[in-house]
Amino acid sequence: MPKSKRNAAGSGTIRKKTVLRNGKEYTYWEARYTEGFDPGTGKQIQRSVSGKTQKEVAQKLKAATAAIDAGTYIAPSKMTVGEWLDIWQQDYLGSVKPRTLDSHRTTVDTHLKPAFGAIKLDALATHEIQRFYNNLQKEQVPRQPLSPKTIRNIHGLLSAVLREYYPGLQLSTTLPQKALTEQSYLEPEQIGVLLRAVRGNELEIPVLLALWLSLRSSEVTGLTWDCVDFERSTITVRQARVRDKNNRWVEKTTKTTNSTRTISAPPYIMEVLKAAKEDAGPEDHVVTIKGNCLYQRLKVILKKNGLPDIRFHDLRHPNVYC
Repeated sequence: MPKSKRNAAGSGTIRKKTVLRNGKEYTYWEARYTEGFDPGTGKQIQRSVSGKTQKEVAQKLKAATAAIDAGTYIAPSKMTVGEWLDIWQQDYLGSVKPRTLDSHRTTVDTHLKPAFGAIKLDALATHEIQRFYNNLQKEQVPRQPLSPKTIRNIHGLLSAVLREYYPGLQLSTTLPQKALTEQSYLEPEQIGVLLRAVRGNELEIPVLLALWLSLRSSEVTGLTWDCVDFERSTITVRQARVRDKNNRWVEKTTKTTNSTRTISAPPYIMEVLKAAKEDAGPEDHVVTIKGNCLYQRLKVILKKNGLPDIRFHDLRHPNVYC
């Protein structure tokens, strides 16, 4: 007698279903797939995923079967989104930098858990996520509408969280368009005014490093004298100074791997640095001003000289965008 055919692990089918609840018809899509085989009985282990649209279910099915093929599949359970968020924060954020970690945790606690925490992971539907993004764009006292950039950041984090559970998952949602804002920068003649205004004072080196060498404010304040090579006229950027979760100043690696770099500095900047080094004494850091103090002191100079109220970070733009 020929053996009955069995679906291979990772295979699945999609169908449309209609059910009657309290006298009202509800239509949805369901996909069933073979998770594997029971080692005791040899029988197939069938699972299902459902959703409002065929596209949504096809995406869930694709993610599940891809995970089975890759050996990373986790069987459906009663785990909620909130429980998975706790696991994700504990197990997947070990190498994340302090400020990024704080940002992720704030997003989870402020937005993701209140919206999805009680929902079962397997029941989370795309239309619920879309409604969440739509509501973030609306004013809900006491919260103001969130900016398109903030909503996109939240979407990026939620996508990353869900992909760890459903490898290959792509959320089919519509995000708000990025706001078109005028780039903040100084015109060439305004740069000249600023350079003359800071010449010889504590802002001269920070402004020169940001304006001509494109250093971020955290890289400026994190720069130490051992990274300045007076013989080769180079500056090596390999660390940044930021606040940790306890609001203490700490040194960390640069923002990205490419941000660690060695830059050739023009003679004038090297001359200014050499003069500052002679007066530095035992101080390791080239610039002793920290954090927001850079912007606050820059703001005073800008206002006093009738210049646009730009951020310290905006000083990098003439160099970054050329």
